[in-house]
Amino acid sequence: MITLENKATQIDDLLDKMAEEVQLDATRYERMKNSYEAVKNWVEADELFFKPYKYDVYPHGSVRIQTSVRPIGKDEFDLDIVIHLMSQTPHTPQKIYSELNRRLGENEIYRKMMELKNRCIRLNYSGDFHMDILPGVQETEYNQNKIKVPDRELGYWVSSNPRGYSEWFMGKANLVKESLLEKAMRAENLPANRFQDKKPLQRSVQLIKRYRDIYFQKDDTYKASSIILTTLAGQFYQGEESIFETVDNIITTTYSKVNEPYGRLKIVNPVNPAEDFTDKWDSEPGYYEAFKQFASHLFNEWQKLKNLQGLLEEGDIMKGLFGEDIFIKAQTNQTMLIEQLRKENALGVSRNTGILSSLSSVGAAGIKTNTFFGE
Repeated sequence: MITLENKATQIDDLLDKMAEEVQLDATRYERMKNSYEAVKNWVEADELFFKPYKYDVYPHGSVRIQTSVRPIGKDEFDLDIVIHLMSQTPHTPQKIYSELNRRLGENEIYRKMMELKNRCIRLNYSGDFHMDILPGVQETEYNQNKIKVPDRELGYWVSSNPRGYSEWFMGKANLVKESLLEKAMRAENLPANRFQDKKPLQRSVQLIKRYRDIYFQKDDTYKASSIILTTLAGQFYQGEESIFETVDNIITTTYSKVNEPYGRLKIVNPVNPAEDFTDKWDSEPGYYEAFKQFASHLFNEWQKLKNLQGLLEEGDIMKGLFGEDIFIKAQTNQTMLIEQLRKENALGVSRNTGILSSLSSVGAAGIKTNTFFGE
């Protein structure tokens, strides 16, 4: 999508295109989908344990809420899926975990890829992505999202709600019915693209996660987790129509919270308050200190972007925040769409502001199509 009527929509269009550039490409997404389906079918075919139970298998995390970000360098993408037993079971957490371990190990391919984690079993698709498979049992009949998951270190069930979390986040994202870009697209009678259904909150999370990856690229020892960034974004979102305003609000509120004089910022699961996403910040305070520095650096860089008026200076800040290659690709895509409108004699200039716009905009004058050597 492109919208040219004023500077706010131009910047939002650029941020939208940068977020589009950082998300998973279609090829990797298809590989992940096929791998997920294969694991699902393999578990469902198990005669010894899983087949008699009524259960569901579904992805959760960034893939489900559409905030995935393509890894930088050698980093691998993390695909999270749940095997959700939908009825109570007399089995211990260790039993559920060990049965999943057994079933995956019966597959010659999966056996070579398996890595046992505390609450899940990971399949490493080397050099591409890894799949974390979390077994869980539904806690109650009246809440179909809340599950108990095995914790190997503790030796008992731990409450979780990954599907409920996804519903919470999407509920927040859908606070805005029509984004700034969607309004401008409709007003200027411009074509929609395949990513127009992404809300400002989803795009903002993608951009903040990309900045996180760049910031911690040299030393990721205390890298901020995606679940923390996503939860903060959802909690602080106020239904802004603009991607720029959404990022600004999230960054500003986070900076304010981490600099409050009393205690550290605590981030809990909004659909399961007993689950503290930041409990590690107490046992390993280096994580919280690194997060505070990260939040402060992002806030300060964003203030520079807000105060600049020149396109070149703004571009330099965006390159530093989200990556030069991402910025250049997004800017190129924006320019190509402008040229396409020009060739179709659909590009105009506002008589009031002098800003480029589509010819269908009110008060726009047409711009002649370029010919050979501009004649």
